[in-house]
Amino acid sequence: MKLLRTLGAATLIAATAVPALEAEEMTFRITLNTSPNHVRNIALEEFVTKLSERTEGVLDVQVFPSGQLFKGTDVPKALAQGAVEMGVPIVNYISSVVPNAGLLDLPMLFGRSVDEIHKITDGPVGAELTAEIEAKLNVKVIGPYLDLGHGSLFTTETPAASLSDLDGLRLRVPGSPSAKVRYTAMGVDSVAISFADVPIALAQGSIDGLMTTHETIRSAKLWESGLKYALDTQGSFLLYIPMIGKPTWDKLDAEVQQVILDTWADTVGGARELAATRQEDARAENIANGIEAVQASPEELAAFREELLPLQDGVVETVRMDPDFVARAAAALDE
Repeated sequence: MKLLRTLGAATLIAATAVPALEAEEMTFRITLNTSPNHVRNIALEEFVTKLSERTEGVLDVQVFPSGQLFKGTDVPKALAQGAVEMGVPIVNYISSVVPNAGLLDLPMLFGRSVDEIHKITDGPVGAELTAEIEAKLNVKVIGPYLDLGHGSLFTTETPAASLSDLDGLRLRVPGSPSAKVRYTAMGVDSVAISFADVPIALAQGSIDGLMTTHETIRSAKLWESGLKYALDTQGSFLLYIPMIGKPTWDKLDAEVQQVILDTWADTVGGARELAATRQEDARAENIANGIEAVQASPEELAAFREELLPLQDGVVETVRMDPDFVARAAAALDE
């Protein structure tokens, strides 16, 4: 097998070998648009190592970080066309094609805990969404979604001690169309720009801040671009969906497919734990680098969720989500 090229990987974790597979070697590229020190890249190291060892002689696994192959928004299409073998795109990039993938941006999930989010994504509702993603994007989702974590709101010159402090600000907000309703209710002018353009936009003052995670702020050192404040709202929960393009998946024999599924299942739990730990560590590091972070109170979050809920049916209709799907998600949340 060719030399494993996990570009930028810092650590390789030992994995248990499985019986040798017999097939012609395939180049198996994993495209990521985040830098090597980002939690997604680091979380994938164990998966990459195990997969390389377990498919020795079958898959030549290579990781390309920092958007070397494709921008994040282009990954689903590239997978479907067979231009790259695997990607782990953030769910926000999928909702324009699969409206139901915007579920986590709905008002009913504002301020919810990780356990409540997993109740949705890891249950029957999540399985239903996965099947829809596979059918509409021509991909194979290889297992449970990978957490990035709750998003926070970061600002440059305006201290944000509560949601009301955001009124009138212009913030870069990635998300599904349904997310815009939330920020409009805060009085925020939400804009969509490429993350690669964020540092210069912050430095030039064309945006007043952004919604993202503490981990992403740390990995990009955005305090150097002028960020000074953070408001932790649990307003959005960001996650990645591990997928292989159907043109690639269909080339693999059943045994190799099962190895891939098993390998992801073996690593996603630990990867989620790592993501949670790194978010906590990143918050502390951001504070150490001058960002003042405030946690919004549970009472404020619950009150804002109640304020948003009357808007939910209109959001669902506008973005063409399936009302019955949303109802099943709401029922699962209340169980």
